[in-house]
Amino acid sequence: MRDDEQDNENIDYNPSGSVMSLNDLGKSIMFDYRGGNVRRYRWISRSCKSLLIASPLTQLVSHPFSGTLTSQLRCTECGFKSSVRYDKFESLSLALPSGMGDLGYGRHKLHQLLTNFVTPEIVSDVLCEGCNRDRHISDPPVLSRQIKILNFGKLPVCLCIHISRNTWLSSGMSKRQDYVQFPMRLSLAAYTFLQAQYQRKISAPFYTSTSEGGSPLSNSMPTSWNASSLNDGEWRNVYQLAAVIVHTGNAHSGHFITYRRGHQNTKWYYTSDVEIREVSMDEVLQCTAYMLFYEKTTNMSVF
Repeated sequence: MRDDEQDNENIDYNPSGSVMSLNDLGKSIMFDYRGGNVRRYRWISRSCKSLLIASPLTQLVSHPFSGTLTSQLRCTECGFKSSVRYDKFESLSLALPSGMGDLGYGRHKLHQLLTNFVTPEIVSDVLCEGCNRDRHISDPPVLSRQIKILNFGKLPVCLCIHISRNTWLSSGMSKRQDYVQFPMRLSLAAYTFLQAQYQRKISAPFYTSTSEGGSPLSNSMPTSWNASSLNDGEWRNVYQLAAVIVHTGNAHSGHFITYRRGHQNTKWYYTSDVEIREVSMDEVLQCTAYMLFYEKTTNMSVF
């Protein structure tokens, strides 16, 4: 190995130094006759490799409203569980329960709607892999009743909840005016796929359990919120109310107004076309919500 090559091998390279080296090579520099072009090539080659290591390609940012739901079937006969299926969602459409609600007739809590959304349902006449595992090829396939379990696989950064108010009557489509009580702060940790089974075994004042694999949900309101009761895993899935959309009118026509939280978290504003005014938190909580927007937060100071 020549002396100039030996000197070149002993040089330490780092990303910042490599950038400077490329700049230097762009200048008019006199190389001696002993391997000048070889040294230039090696400098450029190593510099490019260092830049690739120091500056990887930027990963694509996912949509802030994008999340995933997990669903799984469990056989009631043999207990076989199917593989978990993942489905993307950008908003949740929650149906209003019929009849009495948690707060009386036509008055519900948001956690009741969410609990109904993930409540397991019975699916009949399903070809079960477990029941047919030892079946002879000449025997008819075994169909069984299975339980469909639904949970959140990945929660979005911004959670959009749509309360479905339109219903069909004998006279046509009608809009329900039911009141839905919603919290300023919402924890969905117990509804995630990984924590669903664990949370079912915990007896906590802020959770309501459902049967057959269902998940509990924080139903705390501002007067009963206890931030100190949440562990680190639950804090990763805590949401703060950001905006509420209200629809005034009937099922065929109407007008939309918005309540929006300010940047300082303590002020709320009413917006309707060109009309904008500051409102109290009580007015926001008493409105008939059509859509709710929650933002994920880990800042305990806002609580």
